[in-house]
Amino acid sequence: MLAPVQAFDFRAETSEYHNNISFFRACEASYYGSDGYLHFARPGRNWLSQSQNLAVSPWVQVMAFVTSASTMTAPDGSDTACRISEEYTLGEHRLSRSMQVPQGQPLTVSIYLKEGTRSKVQVSFSESASFTGGNPTVQLDLATGTFMAVSSNLISYQAVSSGNGWWRVQLTAVPDLGSTTGFHIYMLNENSSISYEGNVNSYMYAWGAQVEPGMNMTAYTPTDENPYLGLRYNYRLSDAAPVLAGALVEPESTNLVPYSQKLEGSPWRKQAASTPFTNIKSPDGVTFGYKIKESTASSAHYIVPNPILATEAGNTYTFSAFFKAAERTWAYFNVSGLTIHYDILNGTIGNKSSIFIDAAIENAGNGWFRCAATFIASSSSTSTVIGCEISNGKQSYAGDGTSGALIWGIQLEKAVAMTSYIRTNANAVTRDADIVVLNRPSTSTASDVFTQRINGGNWIKQTSTNYQLEQSENEIQIIHFYDSDVISTEHEDIAVALFPENFVSVGNSGIMLSMFDRTYMTQTPNKQWSLQKAINKSCPLYRAQVNAGEVWSGDYTNKYRERSEFYMKNAQMPYDQDVWLSFAIKIEPGEALTLDPSDFCYLGQFHASEDEGDISSPPVLGFRLEGLDTFKIFTCSTTVTPHTVSPKAFLRASSQFTRGIWHKNVMRIRFSPTDGQFQWWKDGVELVNVSGIGIGYPDAIGPYWKFGIYRSPMPQTVAVEYANMEVQSNTSLESRITDPLLIV
Repeated sequence: MLAPVQAFDFRAETSEYHNNISFFRACEASYYGSDGYLHFARPGRNWLSQSQNLAVSPWVQVMAFVTSASTMTAPDGSDTACRISEEYTLGEHRLSRSMQVPQGQPLTVSIYLKEGTRSKVQVSFSESASFTGGNPTVQLDLATGTFMAVSSNLISYQAVSSGNGWWRVQLTAVPDLGSTTGFHIYMLNENSSISYEGNVNSYMYAWGAQVEPGMNMTAYTPTDENPYLGLRYNYRLSDAAPVLAGALVEPESTNLVPYSQKLEGSPWRKQAASTPFTNIKSPDGVTFGYKIKESTASSAHYIVPNPILATEAGNTYTFSAFFKAAERTWAYFNVSGLTIHYDILNGTIGNKSSIFIDAAIENAGNGWFRCAATFIASSSSTSTVIGCEISNGKQSYAGDGTSGALIWGIQLEKAVAMTSYIRTNANAVTRDADIVVLNRPSTSTASDVFTQRINGGNWIKQTSTNYQLEQSENEIQIIHFYDSDVISTEHEDIAVALFPENFVSVGNSGIMLSMFDRTYMTQTPNKQWSLQKAINKSCPLYRAQVNAGEVWSGDYTNKYRERSEFYMKNAQMPYDQDVWLSFAIKIEPGEALTLDPSDFCYLGQFHASEDEGDISSPPVLGFRLEGLDTFKIFTCSTTVTPHTVSPKAFLRASSQFTRGIWHKNVMRIRFSPTDGQFQWWKDGVELVNVSGIGIGYPDAIGPYWKFGIYRSPMPQTVAVEYANMEVQSNTSLESRITDPLLIV
């Protein structure tokens, strides 16, 4: 497989600064940590590790030593301040750091300093060879905050009073000649000399060092063993132990719910319920959850923001909250009078109204689940009710006065999906977008960029500039740059090789789902493997499997059928008009099918929409698997109406489909009992083009599309994967012949 010329991998937390990554976010943002709790990442960055414990490596002490100054309060009110003392030696008495930084870009260093028995200090960048004019430097009197000397190669500098005699000293400069720098903190004697005979009784205080890119000093961010690079590495908590999903690079969003985790008082109206504070830790492991405690009334028991939240009609919103089961194990949202229900003990979604265009439930750790529902607002304000219930859909009942469910962290955002939680107080709060820019490889004039998120990948072709990541609610896993001159046809192979399909069940029979602009319903034997979706692919990628004896419940009167299929819901195809079908198919390795003349194994079919009196007949256009890898296409037609005798099927085309290999197909079909047309391209090559044939029956409405596996009983297991299934009757898909959609 072709190697990238530059790679970024976010599937492991990094403890090292990467000079090809630029990150910025101006506010806090939440994420799930490796400890299984919700955390709130600070704004800004600090490229220094051990920003407060100045006595340990990689800090370097030269003719000086650092001890704890626990009796001196640090600027944050803690006892973490350090004391820098001199040694009894002639020379410099300093504390230093060095690190790799981007050459040619502004860099800001800062540290909190306070006078002790020494009040004069020199602060400078290190590595003079990295700067035109040597180390950018200031000399400062900590007794007054007055600068005594400043070098000319500084962009800016300041000393900000931080209370109790502390000064936050900032220097900004550009390392224009090299990529190694850091900073020095020199103690000066009473004559402002840098070299002198030291005294162990001479000292000053220091705390809170920071190195960050850019022209401005931002809020101080403490670090321990690792630098803080700003990126949020988000963990999924649904397994036995937290699993790192990748880095969150999210768009801006606003939580419109005031007092999102303070549910007492007038901002929350209660109906036949109260919200007592509990001693059960919330998802962040620091604060505590509330309980929606039901009264003894025979009614619904819920809470609702007061006043009702303002929305914009026609815009999409997502409502979410953290729940934990107590005496009640079901909870619900009621949005504008319509409900969705959640099993908050097992983490599943129950009944829901069609108003909700999407819904989700995620494990938030320690028994908590975050539930979400997406809808389109219908007016300038939207009622958002949150309640507990005794079972799925049973929200109105006689309460016992003590039971309920735990609740915390409520959010309403104008977004098509739930994003990370934003905590609020009296007002709505906005989480700024994450801005992440990756430097393009210096060795390439143009690059193709492959990005893989937790839910799939995509390619950006022929980029010759630095690459700003697109924001998403889904975690980023890798970003690879490839030389555009050599990659050409390998995009799909790279995506498949790096991230093989990760399939999960689509659910029980009768589930509806969308592929492009079409809605499908499932018909399966309700096995976990019957119909599955690849959750790590951006393209619609599904897998169907049928084992011997697996029968859909709808076939209970006809045991001579085995199936796992999708069928197009309420979308009949027109007659006498071009219908286009485009899809990729991979038949998984397995046994050859030995079929009797009456046996069949369809992998796709256009099924007639039968009129009253018609006999159930073979597909008007059907794709069969025979033997090991033979793919045959048959058509059926009749002009008799109603038809009571099953028409004969005619073989129109045949080709070999190598098992384990994707094959791209495009078909143009014209349904007509007398003047039909069929054209088929496989992997860009035309295999058949016939016209003036019969395809279909004289029904009132045209046929509909089904795909998956539909067969007569047989002992062999058959498994097939489908990708990028498109059906169009108003738009040509001819471009897919030479430019098929990628499987990524």
